[in-house]
Amino acid sequence: MTTTRRSALIGLGGALALSGCSRGSSPGGAHSRDVVAAGSPAALLVWAVARERLAGWPRRPAPAALSALPALAADLPELGGLTGNNRQANLEAIAALKPRLIIDYGNTDPEYQALAERLKARLGADWRLIDGSLTRIPEAIREAGALLEAGRNADPLADQAAEVLERWRRAPSGPGFYYARGADGLETGFRGALATEVLEGAGWTNVAEGSRDIGRVTREQVAAWDPEVLVTLDSGFAEAVRRDPAWRWRGNGERRRLLLLPDRPFGWVDRPPSVNRLLGCAWLADPKGSTMIVGALSRRLYGMAPVEVAQPRWVW
Repeated sequence: MTTTRRSALIGLGGALALSGCSRGSSPGGAHSRDVVAAGSPAALLVWAVARERLAGWPRRPAPAALSALPALAADLPELGGLTGNNRQANLEAIAALKPRLIIDYGNTDPEYQALAERLKARLGADWRLIDGSLTRIPEAIREAGALLEAGRNADPLADQAAEVLERWRRAPSGPGFYYARGADGLETGFRGALATEVLEGAGWTNVAEGSRDIGRVTREQVAAWDPEVLVTLDSGFAEAVRRDPAWRWRGNGERRRLLLLPDRPFGWVDRPPSVNRLLGCAWLADPKGSTMIVGALSRRLYGMAPVEVAQPRWVW
């Protein structure tokens, strides 16, 4: 567990102990906006399963993301996060909501579980931590469905998620890739990082070595790794490097390829690392034949889909 996440939890626990908040009915009545998501991954899980229960966003989606979601998404306030790297929540405001349930989705190490139990006792509202592992997304969806009394929505989505992941596991091996994050492409997920799990799990080889997390690198390092493919979610980066030979050509003189993955309403490989990653898995399992599956999955995950669901694009 990261220092940021640990310190946020400790700070939250102290503040809630002082606030003396207790369980109560939600402002919208029972089963309406009565669930707080501890971070962005949890918010997307709750949104996919029972969006009418979500009290607000830990971090409000960008306008482009909101335009691809039902109107309810724009109506929800930004609450801040209780864990993770989102803007930290106003603890008094969260306590005043008197949520019936707080859901976190992600790391389940023993230390974090112990902290969550202490917070649950201090808050007076149930706090549930759901395993955020990519391969356990179907189980996470079913667990959230049971907690939110939304099995009718959750079970078909969980079944489809299981089918997608089964095909993803059987995907043929892919190229050596470098995951270019940000406008300059010099932030990346190293081999084994959560940010690149969707690609690596489909048999693509991450050339970035030296850590197991996300970090900054240099152009010289990228050149030395010499990936066959650059993968990005950032259209600005894709445009900026279009005519840059240092990015475009490999050391042996072959042309390097650039794959632009969708990020609307949320990224297909991370940002955040939640159920949205199923779309990346579906495409990697069958790049040429996944259009209908991606469209149906988008509608289940988000409640509606754009008229034309964005697809990955080979820029060059």
